[in-house]
Amino acid sequence: MKTVLVTGGSRGIGAQTVRLFAEKGWTVLLNYCKSKQQAEDLQKELIEKGFDVHLLYADLSRPDDVDKMFDTINRFYHKLDVLVNNAGKALYQQIQDVTLQQYDEVMAVNCRAPFLSCQKASELFLKQGYGSIVNLSSIWGLKGASCESVYSMSKFALIGLTLSLHEEIGDFVNVNCVCPSVVATEMCSHLTDEELTTFLDENGGKLLRPVEVAQAIYDVATSGESGKIIEIK
Repeated sequence: MKTVLVTGGSRGIGAQTVRLFAEKGWTVLLNYCKSKQQAEDLQKELIEKGFDVHLLYADLSRPDDVDKMFDTINRFYHKLDVLVNNAGKALYQQIQDVTLQQYDEVMAVNCRAPFLSCQKASELFLKQGYGSIVNLSSIWGLKGASCESVYSMSKFALIGLTLSLHEEIGDFVNVNCVCPSVVATEMCSHLTDEELTTFLDENGGKLLRPVEVAQAIYDVATSGESGKIIEIK
């Protein structure tokens, strides 16, 4: 049975990604941090349906937690087929009001954690001779946005990481990136209906459902392709 690690897998896009991989017959390692109850509820729901889902606690802003998470994967699961770097932290604030602590918190989760996870996963993939990584960026990784300077920086960085790893390890690991437009999750709760409508009118597309993004993640993770930057809108 193939194994996938989904970071930030208890809510939103992550939860739908966990569901989809589980329904496709994968062993799913669901990473969570603050949303323990939601992670446990999702695990229970899927196990009752006969699916194989395991919980892995890790605060991805802490490098030691990332190390411990991959040590657990090595010790108990012995392999990994797909890494989905989904966990993310939003910040909607004018640049002059952003504190250094806020900046560091966003970058720790959105940039450093995926880098460290890719680093650890690539060690496993090198031993196996295969693997797949999907980084979840955003439309803000493709264009700038008012009051999204830090978040946008972090999502641009994920695209750079994806393309660089494709060049570096693409011979044995498929590395891709999914960039959704606005998705109906808690992360976009700060936007008013008017702001959502204006954005969609200006950029085309529609308000995405988490399940649609999860499908794109699954499709590219299992496509056998690499170096793809996939915009969904």
